Amino acid sequence: MVFIIICGIIVLVALILLITQISHRNLSIFNIKINEAEKEIETLLGQKLSLLSDLYKHFSEKEDTDFQFLCNLEDVDEDEFKLNTILNNAYKELKNFLEDKHNYIPSDDIKTKLNDLYQCEIECIAVKNYYNDQVIEYNKVISRIPNNIVAKFSHLAKKELYNDPEEVEFEILKKK
Repeated sequence: MVFIIICGIIVLVALILLITQISHRNLSIFNIKINEAEKEIETLLGQKLSLLSDLYKHFSEKEDTDFQFLCNLEDVDEDEFKLNTILNNAYKELKNFLEDKHNYIPSDDIKTKLNDLYQCEIECIAVKNYYNDQVIEYNKVISRIPNNIVAKFSHLAKKELYNDPEEVEFEILKKK
């Protein structure tokens, strides 16, 4: 009888350890995917910043402009979410500026930079969508038993989504 109880306890402990290991492994896989996406976003935001800075310098030297994009960069303290918002606003302002200048004919160098910026924007949107998908799944998984217990012991918390303010407004209006 004592032997059966001891065997039962051993099986129960082994089962708990197995579930904990599987849970930890799943959370680790999500973290790896999210961290890789964050690194890719960081790289793309750096490229976008560089391209926008070059274009800003060009237009501020060559054109009679009144746009203010990239003026808020000193407020960014390594916060990728703020940098993302500022760069998105700068990109929109640049697009509006170029749309208003119907007679503007860019040089080949500027055309290349504008094309590179457009490609960077497309890649950035794709990576942010992938990141958001992974974060949504991660946040769902981390809130379920036994994952939430493992997450607490591993000091893991829910992650924040990359949301553009216009997308958030659209989602809020869509729900009403």
